[in-house]
Amino acid sequence: MRCLARRIGIALLSAFLFGGCQQAGTGSAPQSAAEPAPGSAVDNKLRFFEPEFSALLDQVVGTLGDACVSSASDGARLDACLRDHFAEAFDDSRQGRRYCDFHADVSDFIGCVAIGNTLIDVRHRLADDTPVPDAFWRQEGAMIDALTETIVKRGIDRCGVSEDSVAVRECVMTWFEQQVDLPENLAGRCEAQPDEKDRYGCFVEGVMLRYLQDHVPRLGAMST
Repeated sequence: MRCLARRIGIALLSAFLFGGCQQAGTGSAPQSAAEPAPGSAVDNKLRFFEPEFSALLDQVVGTLGDACVSSASDGARLDACLRDHFAEAFDDSRQGRRYCDFHADVSDFIGCVAIGNTLIDVRHRLADDTPVPDAFWRQEGAMIDALTETIVKRGIDRCGVSEDSVAVRECVMTWFEQQVDLPENLAGRCEAQPDEKDRYGCFVEGVMLRYLQDHVPRLGAMST
């Protein structure tokens, strides 16, 4: 299970942070409203909440191990148990279990379910309840592209279009922070960042951390 913990961590980071470096197309929307891209400020690694993520991943892996290792008679049953338990706890959209199952590696499946549902939750917080694009669950970068498109469209609806790109960015950033509504113990760390990109990257990490924190207890409840 120690190896699985490392693989899950890599899967989450790859899907959430590396994917965030891809900028979605914004059509006629000004580029300034779409910057910075989600995750672009984290330099492909956790910078703001690494200890919290590490503790949560250990808890996820330990709880999954307790639930599945002793009851699985072979590798295939272990894989199925891990997938079923994680999806039951984290797949609020009820789409991830079906659409992420093409991943042969269980850690990639877990990353797909966790990231996909986190970003759907953020889209809902940004008042976007439209269905996710067909490519959302399967194409690299499509999850982040869908979120970026939401930020651009809803951000422009809120802040308008202006030649003053700095003012537009600041307006969109303020709106984004208000809508995601992180708990103060997370938001405070992000608001203290003096650089705009660092602040944004911190909020992106915080969003993922909050989703994990909210859902990890479900795994424990399933195992009792």
